[in-house]
Amino acid sequence: MKRFLAFTLVVALVLIGLPAPLAAAATPQANGQISGVAKGQDQRPLANTTVRLRNVANGQLVGATRTNTLGEFSFTGLGQGTYVIEIVDAAGKIIGTSAQISLAAGTMAVSGVAITATAAGAAAAAAAAAGGGAFFASTAGVVVIVAAGAGVAGAIYAAKHSPKK
Repeated sequence: MKRFLAFTLVVALVLIGLPAPLAAAATPQANGQISGVAKGQDQRPLANTTVRLRNVANGQLVGATRTNTLGEFSFTGLGQGTYVIEIVDAAGKIIGTSAQISLAAGTMAVSGVAITATAAGAAAAAAAAAGGGAFFASTAGVVVIVAAGAGVAGAIYAAKHSPKK
């Protein structure tokens, strides 16, 4: 009888302990990293410039850092998801963003991301700021301006395209 109770207790403990390792394996690891370089319109590295990382799914900022003297930046400890990197000028205005960057199982490190501040980005950021809004631009050809202010609330989405010939 003691052997039966001991056996049953061991089996119960083993079964109770199984879900924990399975749950841990199903939890996304926050070990992703994204690195690259920020450049100005003249393609020179932007030294000591603020770059921010934004989660595309919820629009929240994940982190911010400053570039080194070579314009290089790095974000670490990231979970799976889709992100964009924003270059921010001294006044805090977004003057350029990267294309979307996906971190998923098997691809949790992305390096060599190049972001360029654009004249259109700086101009649109100034226009959005004048209207009390926020600006998001992408060097991948997509510009998004979200305006809210002066009684206006809305979003404008413009996609760059080439005319058909």
